[in-house]
Amino acid sequence: MTELAIRNLRKTYGAAVALDDVSITLAEGEFVSLLGPSGCGKTTTLRSVAGFVDPDAGEIRLGGTPVLGQPPHRRNIGVVFQSYALFPHMTVAGNVGFGLKMRNLGRSEIAQRVARALDLVGLGHLAERYPAELSGGQQQRVALARALVIEPNVLLLDEPLSNLDARLRGEMRDEIKAVTDRIGMTTLFVTHDQAEALAMSDRVAVMKEGRIVEAATPESLSEAPQAAFTAEFLGGRTVLRGAVEREGAGPVFRVPGGPALPIAEADAAAGPTHAVLRAARLALGEGEGLPVEVERAVFLGDARQITVKAGAARIRVMAPAESPAPAPGAALRLAIPPGALRYLHDPGPAPP
Repeated sequence: MTELAIRNLRKTYGAAVALDDVSITLAEGEFVSLLGPSGCGKTTTLRSVAGFVDPDAGEIRLGGTPVLGQPPHRRNIGVVFQSYALFPHMTVAGNVGFGLKMRNLGRSEIAQRVARALDLVGLGHLAERYPAELSGGQQQRVALARALVIEPNVLLLDEPLSNLDARLRGEMRDEIKAVTDRIGMTTLFVTHDQAEALAMSDRVAVMKEGRIVEAATPESLSEAPQAAFTAEFLGGRTVLRGAVEREGAGPVFRVPGGPALPIAEADAAAGPTHAVLRAARLALGEGEGLPVEVERAVFLGDARQITVKAGAARIRVMAPAESPAPAPGAALRLAIPPGALRYLHDPGPAPP
């Protein structure tokens, strides 16, 4: 497999900046996700690597070799698109072998490599079917086999799960990860779904407005995000803007018009910042804790999301699905155990 190095990519469309100094390196065999909202530059980055977009500045290297200026077919990169882009008039085998045919490989070699690729994704028995005869998940596997059959240096996945229903998304997420792990494929995956990114990736790069905000392992991003935008985008968290203040009993995080929350870090530096409250680690009850008022409760199937107010601050709490729903306006206490609250060293603005 091949290392992919992206350095200082910049791309503008008139006055709009699509990429603003994007840099990241994927080690051989590493699976990295670009995560962020629509329009943040994820797909533009991927298409730049593929050769479908020409950056205004920067550098892309595959295995140490610069590839900017090379056409897509000379980069030996496999791409799976959101729409799958299968040829409806070709069989599964024809679709998978198309790229090999364009490379003028012999018929026997094409047949052998197509058979191996289809076996890899579990579709060897469907080689003679046409795309219209396949389910969405099967079509996605065909697209994956077509990308892998050329034995690419790098695999690019552009939101390939977004057209599937929730059950199939989970199945195909696991399938893609299993296949790429099995062959040790260097993979760049674009998604706006944080659950997909966290479940599949060795590292996740969070993007906003054409820049990478931060890149880290899923565990690091989840447990200790460094930016307010990351904490908010990952979901299941409340990001509060306020300031760390030193008091006699230790540092606290004070929310304007809201509560003062205890901070576990005794050496927390005073000054403006953000606090992140993990919704799944908070607890509501009638014992000790922060006085709050219930605003609403929403049943989500596996859990119940409860929004409470503490002064001007609104805080989300995830409670067990079987717990009774508190009535709006109910006065309760919010317990904030150690590890449920972290303050950020990033004083920048939280997302709207």
